[in-house]
Amino acid sequence: MLGVLFDLDGTLIDSIDLHLYSFLDVLEALGIPKKPGLEEEFRRQVGKRFVDIVRSIYPDMDEATLREVRRLKWEFTPRYAHKIRVLPHVYDTLDALYGKYPLALVTSSSRRFVDLVFQHTRPSLKKYFSAVVTAEDVVRGKPDPEPFLLGAKRIGVDSAVVVGDTDYDRIAAEKAGFRFVHAREMENLPKILESIRQ
Repeated sequence: MLGVLFDLDGTLIDSIDLHLYSFLDVLEALGIPKKPGLEEEFRRQVGKRFVDIVRSIYPDMDEATLREVRRLKWEFTPRYAHKIRVLPHVYDTLDALYGKYPLALVTSSSRRFVDLVFQHTRPSLKKYFSAVVTAEDVVRGKPDPEPFLLGAKRIGVDSAVVVGDTDYDRIAAEKAGFRFVHAREMENLPKILESIRQ
């Protein structure tokens, strides 16, 4: 049976501003100087785990500070929940696939953030997915294949199509041996899946 594994940020929802602004709030709260070009670099790396993005931008940050950044990030995130926006064609596509294919959500975000998304999307995206893989569920995040392999395992499939929007998704999908479809093909996804199954 063919399964479908969906990334979250940039694929099903637009939440970059939420992540960026809450991170900027954290830096201000902790008195950490904002590096030149930080906003552009943060946006470029969206798709990786938050902690990996922070380590990339602030490679000299000690582990204690990093833990505090993570803690405050999720404390500040709910204030920007109104910025979560479901992208075009997502609901129509999920409605077309629901019950026809096993579906899993595979994200580099935390479980707390996924729960926030489920609470602030109407109808809730939660209803469509029989399994969810978050940052806490894996040792290695994308572009490592571990998240997608775990997603496929949790929905009980050996073959899957990964739907994502970044090179991190594509590389992880290819390493897992799965077909990758870019999120910009969301509207055509039901037809693409039918052609793959034939």
